Amino acid sequence: MDRASHALFGWIAVLGAAISVVAILTLDAVLGGESHRPGRTLRMATISEYVYTGGGWAFLLGVLALAVGSILLLAGLIRAGVVAPISFGSILMSLWVIGLLGVAAFPKHNWEIGPSTSGSIHRVATLLAFVSLPAAVLAIARRHRQARPAVWLAYGSIAWLSVLFGAIAVSMVTDLRWHRIIPLGIVERGIVAFEVGAVIALGIWLIRGEFAAATRRESV
Repeated sequence: MDRASHALFGWIAVLGAAISVVAILTLDAVLGGESHRPGRTLRMATISEYVYTGGGWAFLLGVLALAVGSILLLAGLIRAGVVAPISFGSILMSLWVIGLLGVAAFPKHNWEIGPSTSGSIHRVATLLAFVSLPAAVLAIARRHRQARPAVWLAYGSIAWLSVLFGAIAVSMVTDLRWHRIIPLGIVERGIVAFEVGAVIALGIWLIRGEFAAATRRESV
């Protein structure tokens, strides 16, 4: 695969991630965390709550753009010979995309009405995406010196995830609710920022075509 093709796939991945960033930042700037539930702020409101606002289309656009960009990023890495078609990296990246599609297809719980099957699926899809992406980046890029920015961002995401899972662990041994132990809106945005950043970093790596020739192609 020639470098021009690398660049095309990489640029589409970067564009998809950039669209998601613009969508989220615009929603945060305009709505400031306000959703269908009065009094919500960026400190506690999750990004997914925007689906119940007039900006729901922008939320869906951002998620789907990120998913499409990630699919083409994986395709580009496979065609470039960096990732084997069936490997830990390709499977984990595919799970990231599946998680994103689940987030878009199944709205979170609408607590004005109560819990729902859609909301439960949304929560599982969110966790699947959050966990899969940093693992995929480490599986794909950890042996490539030129991809270190993506690796660092993946570790940053893991650090934010440890805060989330730490709160869940505390809630399991106490009477505290996990989503009230931490500023959930801030923690979620921290996770998303590092994970989208990692996608952009991988896209730039693909654009530049700086693949270490001495590194064996990743395999299971």
